[in-house]
Amino acid sequence: MATSIFKKSIFNHLPFYLTPQRPLHEWRGGKWVNYFRLIAKQIALFLIGLIIFSFPSHADETQKIAILMANAGRQETVNGFTEAMSGFAAQNGFTLVYEIKNANNDKGKLPNLAEQLVATSPDLLVAAGGIEADALKDAAQKTAIPTLFLSVSSVIERGLTTDMASPDQNITGIETNDTPLTEKRLWFIKKMFPSAKTVLSFRMPDIVPSVESVKVAQKTVETLGLRLMVHDVHSVAEIKKVMDTLLSPYPDVILLNPVAPVTGAIKEMILPRAMELKIPILGCDMASLKNGAFAYYAGSRYRNGRQAARLAVKLLRGVKPQHIPIETPRTYELVINKWMVAQMEMKLPARVWPMADRIVDIKVLQ
Repeated sequence: MATSIFKKSIFNHLPFYLTPQRPLHEWRGGKWVNYFRLIAKQIALFLIGLIIFSFPSHADETQKIAILMANAGRQETVNGFTEAMSGFAAQNGFTLVYEIKNANNDKGKLPNLAEQLVATSPDLLVAAGGIEADALKDAAQKTAIPTLFLSVSSVIERGLTTDMASPDQNITGIETNDTPLTEKRLWFIKKMFPSAKTVLSFRMPDIVPSVESVKVAQKTVETLGLRLMVHDVHSVAEIKKVMDTLLSPYPDVILLNPVAPVTGAIKEMILPRAMELKIPILGCDMASLKNGAFAYYAGSRYRNGRQAARLAVKLLRGVKPQHIPIETPRTYELVINKWMVAQMEMKLPARVWPMADRIVDIKVLQ
């Protein structure tokens, strides 16, 4: 009897939206038991909802990413990055908004473009390559905006960090190892052209990996019985001047260092004269191959971009660059363009073709 009075007292003081409607308002035949089970279910659902919504959610969170490119040669790297980021964004509930600035192979424009990007207050600054990383580092030094580089050589020598395992500045990313790979590129030159004696290389004194790569080359050629012909240049116009004024005896091979202005100048400034004299060009990435190099040895810039995207997600989640070690490519590849080999009338030794990780057929239009 006391239990029945207690239940009626609770029932009479319930708000309308919790008051059971017919037939649950009948108290006979165990209806009270069913009603209190309903209350327990509603309370349980309420508590579950409270727990779920008490945690922060990234749903529909917009993330602004500002990307700086030196030239169109960086597009492959940027494509790898943005494609991988699309997948990560879907998994994490991000909406990505990109602001992209391209210097169109005018290195002098990079500092101003970097400042413009920093002024937009993005969540993340992205440097497609090394000279872009240098510019963004300077432009963002008084801000807390993290910077990610997608594909950079000589990160320590150029002052982006003093320790790859523990970056000591507000920047991290992918180190290509292109500078030490110069030794391997020269080794391939000797295998491909056993009778070669002279290798031409352009050095841009104000770009660190260009200087460092030449240092490696100068040490390596001695062991391979080669001679290195180095031309210092400060602009793409000077590159063309060097090519136009080449005199006999001509170099046997042109070795390109990982420098954006040089890569961007291949098709217009280097290739025409190289085709005329039948001087093959060994490049340092797919962009150089598409612009006229017959082959390249390096890590895939596209895969570098995808690899960097994983680091970008950590940065967007709030992890500091100082807590994200700088990474290197997982693999390196020798890629040969058989179309250019035919155009240059090159006769590569039979043993060279099996060395290639990939053989492509890309027509280069001048």
